[in-house]
Amino acid sequence: MRAEVVVVGGGVMGTSIAMHAAPRLDPIEEPLVLVERAALASGSSGRSGAILRQHYADRVVARMARDSLREYATFEQRTGRSVGFRNSGVMTLAGPAQPEWLARLRSTVDLLQEIGVDSRLVEAAEIRKLIPGIDIDDGVLGAWEAGGGFVDPRKTVEEFAALARSHGAVTRLGVELQSIDIQAGAVVGVETSEGRIDTQRVVLVAGPWSHELLRRCGIDLPLRTVRPEQHFLDMPRELKNPHEVADPILDLALGAEELGRKIETEEPAARLEREAMERLASRIESAHPVLIDLEYGYYSRCEPDLLRTRIGHIDYDSDAEVPNPDQLDEDVGSAMGEWAREVLAKRMPAYAQEKDAHSEAAWYTLTPDSQAMIGPVPGVQGLLLVSGFSGHGFKLAPSVGRGVTEMLFGERVTAFDPDFFDPSRFGSAVDWGQGAFGL
Repeated sequence: MRAEVVVVGGGVMGTSIAMHAAPRLDPIEEPLVLVERAALASGSSGRSGAILRQHYADRVVARMARDSLREYATFEQRTGRSVGFRNSGVMTLAGPAQPEWLARLRSTVDLLQEIGVDSRLVEAAEIRKLIPGIDIDDGVLGAWEAGGGFVDPRKTVEEFAALARSHGAVTRLGVELQSIDIQAGAVVGVETSEGRIDTQRVVLVAGPWSHELLRRCGIDLPLRTVRPEQHFLDMPRELKNPHEVADPILDLALGAEELGRKIETEEPAARLEREAMERLASRIESAHPVLIDLEYGYYSRCEPDLLRTRIGHIDYDSDAEVPNPDQLDEDVGSAMGEWAREVLAKRMPAYAQEKDAHSEAAWYTLTPDSQAMIGPVPGVQGLLLVSGFSGHGFKLAPSVGRGVTEMLFGERVTAFDPDFFDPSRFGSAVDWGQGAFGL
């Protein structure tokens, strides 16, 4: 088999790259083939909170988040496909005892406004209006992004892949990359669990598995994988997010009307039921905006389709390292749930009595500076690496897809600054430092 481009990894980055690149290739003469060792979104992407915020202190990253949010927000209008985009708003909070974070909040909002992001500083009185039920001191300061929110991570990956296939891309699931064939410093093919694919261009987007796949090629780049934990609580129904408006009576009427139209077209009953339920679920509002709480060290976002709220740590310095991503420890102890309830209830007291919904572990792939590696692998012609997003990949995926496509076709990269993400930027002495959610 021959491919013009082989994309390795079926998460949000791999499918975004495939979606952007496939329309520019001939599916017969120069196909794009995406190989995924398991199922789409079976790695980090499928366990992501998929929060869409633009609050970044780095101008390069903030612009990417801005452009990506626009692409997510208009995706259904442009393509007729839904990624479950919800405009809940995003609030980043800093407390009165955090002068450094308060100053950084102000400077970041100034930067965001300079580049056209709808972000503004809000004081305690307005925060209370925007988030009914919140408990804050008068000295708390917030950065409010009215346009922010989240997407459904699995649905996003599936729809990106479907759109790529509609333009001729091939997605081969359950096919594992075993090695990259490099001869005279250039890619000439890949070996997979289902045979060889001849190609001169490979995009390695394998998340936690990227480091090992590079190591097999004799390449050692500073990537490491850690294990963040997340806890879920039932989402309070008595809270009301004024930023999202839902009319359940209208929702039921619209759902029934839509269901009736589909019945008339004689679609399969299972699909009718699923689509009707998705339509109704998509109108359930979030109890409150996404919260990035610097004072208490957590993030949370409602998952209204599942009537639950996700809580996780902002920093990942205490997350355990994962030497082998195939052996992720799925056991999350009770301490995580106790911590999650405690910190969220301090800010949103309604959660104090809500039931525990679930806990899970995931993967973050980190770099020493908490910024991704995007670009050519040093010393290997035709091999691009896209990895190390340190937990904020969903926010940037559309921009990454466009920029990597520009790289593949030898064009000037306009979607991001390639020097900022150059994999060769790290010297021999690597300082891993500390990370905090890419803020």
